[in-house]
Amino acid sequence: MRFSTFILRNVLRRPARSVLTMIGMSLAVGAVVAFVGIADGLSSSMLELYQRRGVHLVVTRSDSVNPLSSTIDDRIGSEIAKVEGVKAVCPGLVDVLSFENLGLNNVVTQGWLPDAFMFDELELLEGRGLSEASRGQKEIMLGKDLAANADLKVGAAVTLVGEDFKVAGIYQTFAGLENNMVIMLLEDAQRLTGKRGQITGCTVRIVDATPERIEEVKAVIQGEVAAKLNLQKKIKAAEPSDMLKTNTQIKMVKAAALLISVVGLLISGILVLTVMLMSVFERTREIGILRAIGWRPGRVIRMILMESVLLSLAGAVVGSLGALGLVWALSRLPQVNGAIPATASPQIILTGFLIALFVGLIGAAYPAYRGARLLPTEALRHE
Repeated sequence: MRFSTFILRNVLRRPARSVLTMIGMSLAVGAVVAFVGIADGLSSSMLELYQRRGVHLVVTRSDSVNPLSSTIDDRIGSEIAKVEGVKAVCPGLVDVLSFENLGLNNVVTQGWLPDAFMFDELELLEGRGLSEASRGQKEIMLGKDLAANADLKVGAAVTLVGEDFKVAGIYQTFAGLENNMVIMLLEDAQRLTGKRGQITGCTVRIVDATPERIEEVKAVIQGEVAAKLNLQKKIKAAEPSDMLKTNTQIKMVKAAALLISVVGLLISGILVLTVMLMSVFERTREIGILRAIGWRPGRVIRMILMESVLLSLAGAVVGSLGALGLVWALSRLPQVNGAIPATASPQIILTGFLIALFVGLIGAAYPAYRGARLLPTEALRHE
């Protein structure tokens, strides 16, 4: 009988224990793939939003725990536009509002100027976009997912902060996050949120955006422009990837994902250790017979380790499939639709399998050592 076949039979002849070990490992790997995948996907979606639009710098307030929830003087947009090397600037205000007449809460709203380049990537599905003619008309645009979930059509009336707005158009975009948003003119967003003369920040495009040119523009914005508006050391210009690394919400999501994953891995490691110890104890006589017919200690160690690895990898397969199903289901919920990708990246799944392999080896190390130390004569006397 081949060694691999012998190991497979050992696993299959104890189905209850094998299934228990697989479940423990699948829960741990599933937690890694699902939660770390969601956190990674959220960050990737936001980064894609900037990169696909050709944004080279994001200017936000620096003296705040979360720059995306703070504001700066909206005059900074026109000042940045004057900086040599700047191709285009889009001042914007991000906030969360509610559709009072529809009972929808926590709807992300973005306010842009009518000629903002951020409109360029919006594909109009119905109606029309916002323009200079929309000033004073109280018009908004809805992402296709938000419009579908709220059952809103072009021309529908919605109430935001006590004011009635009309749906001028419905759009879709490559960025799933924005398909669940409301877009309005900046002046309307400032009025509704009580932040007149304020913006969340600016997205900036740069001509011939070499690393050197980006650094030059960044230095001017944080230096001369900031000084002109009395905002020295209060604003920062960062590349999108750097900005997302310091985003508080994303860091909290990743920290929570890491904590849940670590707890799951500790539990699965203890489970593997316990199960393999029980297996060695119950198979003391069997191991003694194997030693008596010529099996060396190293071969016994390999047998126990490979059984553990087989169970761990099987658990990783089940856990990964379960996690992918969970992420897919969550991505379809109206509350988060488009906010996270419907799948986890291959790197995250590979990480889950490597972790399962590591935990399986570590958890079985002591049981394998103990099994290898059994003397044939003592093991054969075991009842």
